[in-house]
Amino acid sequence: MQNNKLKLKKAFTLIETLVAVTILSAAVAGPMVLSIKSIGSASVSQDQLVAFYLGQEVMEYVRNIRDTNLINSSNDWTNGLGACKGAAGCYIDVKNNTVTDCGTGCPKLKFDGLNYNYARGNDTIFTRTIKIDDTVGVGGDEAKISISVKWTGKYGEKTMNLEDNVFNWR
Repeated sequence: MQNNKLKLKKAFTLIETLVAVTILSAAVAGPMVLSIKSIGSASVSQDQLVAFYLGQEVMEYVRNIRDTNLINSSNDWTNGLGACKGAAGCYIDVKNNTVTDCGTGCPKLKFDGLNYNYARGNDTIFTRTIKIDDTVGVGGDEAKISISVKWTGKYGEKTMNLEDNVFNWR
């Protein structure tokens, strides 16, 4: 009889241990899953932030070209941006001050450790396309700038579109 009680006590301790390990695993698994999801969200947010700044960089470049043309009394306030007026759009290398027609497709941006550009560095996941529609306003004094930044991240292809209208302020 004493032997049966000892066996029953050992079995009960084993069951208690298994229940405790299960509860402990459930308590640890929840925060681990939450941490993994948070790291994934942070990565997506980082890509969105970079895409937004890449789009904003080009928007400022276009405004700068417009202002420079108007200050220099150019008749065409969109002078230098003609490649962006086609259906395919263009890509603008802000660092090297070049505007190029996309033709069949815009290339991926490169990152040289300091700046995004098209000349040197490692390929990135970002592709930037700029389209200018100067038929928006009356008398050619308004143009719609559409910028599309595309990238493929951990969760598939993403696109950020930015639009703004610029005006001939003269």
